[in-house]
Amino acid sequence: MVWHARFRGEDLYHHIYAWGNDRHPVFKNPQHYQQYLIYLAKHSQKFRIDVIAYALMQWHVHLFIYDRKNTISDFMLHMHGEYAKYYNRSACRVGHVFGERYNNKIVEDNEQGMWLTQYIHRQAITAGLVKDPADYPWTSYNVYVGEQTNIFLKHARIMNQFGTGKDAQFHYRNFVIAASHGPVDWDLIERSIDRKKESIEDRCQKWGIDIASFKHVQGRKDRKLRHELVRRLVKDYGLKAVDLAGYLNMTKAAISKIVK
Repeated sequence: MVWHARFRGEDLYHHIYAWGNDRHPVFKNPQHYQQYLIYLAKHSQKFRIDVIAYALMQWHVHLFIYDRKNTISDFMLHMHGEYAKYYNRSACRVGHVFGERYNNKIVEDNEQGMWLTQYIHRQAITAGLVKDPADYPWTSYNVYVGEQTNIFLKHARIMNQFGTGKDAQFHYRNFVIAASHGPVDWDLIERSIDRKKESIEDRCQKWGIDIASFKHVQGRKDRKLRHELVRRLVKDYGLKAVDLAGYLNMTKAAISKIVK
């Protein structure tokens, strides 16, 4: 298996998901879920990570976080390491609790983040466990709609896009339950989405990638490196193939072929 370096840096939003080892359960009883949340609160504070949304499922976890100081690796190492020790003690077992290393993808803007919270909060519905996300206790959904409190969750940046107070909670509830993959009816909601668009080069500079050196490549080795860069920018960072094609002096068809 090829071991790729992670995209990381200061002031980045991440969608993190991790599965149990060999798809075995990560949680077996309510105490396991509760203890994971205790460690999530503890280590997010320690490593200055903002937790925006979460879903704890029996076999996997989803986290939406904001990494202020490029501490995501230490955060996940310590949190999942401590949880694994607890889980093995409580379940009288040994070995890995989580399987492959956690997955993370960059979340680009407020609007993408908004739709990500819908995806996370519908996990139990998708799994057929409940019909109403409020009936599943192990996501951050009930905090969003005002049914629970949570002192470590930083969800205001999402809820601010839906208005204020009870109105925001009402609109967010409808947004999640509707399960639409298209635009929300923004006539009912005052939007406050930051639509500042950085150039590709600005973004890559922020991520520590010297993309300018890939605009004119020579030789098989350089082309191979550029292909790997394209795959990572499209799949991990969500950049558009058509934009990359023009910037890298490639055709859209060539980009699409690379990322298949």
